[in-house]
Amino acid sequence: MTLTDIQKSIQTFGFSKTLFDLTYKAVNSLTYARILQGMTVTMETLDPKYLKGPEQYTYRILTPEQVTEFAKDPTNNLPEEFLDYARSKGDECFAILDGDRLAAYGWYSWKPTRLSSQLTLTFSPEWVYMYRGFTHPDYRGQRLHAIGMANALRHYSQKGFKGLISYVEVNNYRSLRSVYRMGYRNFGKVYVLQLGPRFWIHADKGCEPYAFNVIPTPHHHTVVA
Repeated sequence: MTLTDIQKSIQTFGFSKTLFDLTYKAVNSLTYARILQGMTVTMETLDPKYLKGPEQYTYRILTPEQVTEFAKDPTNNLPEEFLDYARSKGDECFAILDGDRLAAYGWYSWKPTRLSSQLTLTFSPEWVYMYRGFTHPDYRGQRLHAIGMANALRHYSQKGFKGLISYVEVNNYRSLRSVYRMGYRNFGKVYVLQLGPRFWIHADKGCEPYAFNVIPTPHHHTVVA
């Protein structure tokens, strides 16, 4: 982060948040350390204006054949390794289409989902986890990420799920401001710290009703507090 970036951050978010962000990044330059702010959005908390996207677009779950076709374009950021994993879990891609072009998408799952090769996120199957959001460069600046999530929320709520569950790292102030504006509400935090080959993980009490936690892959060691 340059001095200009720091000055802009102080102007936008204040001194204390900027100092925390710098400290957070400094710690992560030495080891893996994350604080994940867990949150949910429901049809009751959602700002309904996000359900009204541009009328020229189509909002829908992609078929496996459509996903395969869109994956042929590397700009769409759908590598085969990821698709193999998502398909193995039965995850779905909710997309915004501009005719036959892929404008934006997000992936949705009700099963534990890996955060990395070492860590996996768990949560109650009553909720749908949104991850890997993407907006094509030609369509950025239209809030399609939030509009896509809102329409996916409506889709899954109609199927009987309580809503969407997700997380944002606590120093990602821009994303936090964006999702709060949309209607997400906090419920708890998960703390993850790597100490050599081991992970120390702690989920606070707010996470318990949602079974929201992070677990290591079997070949890694952890201490859960």
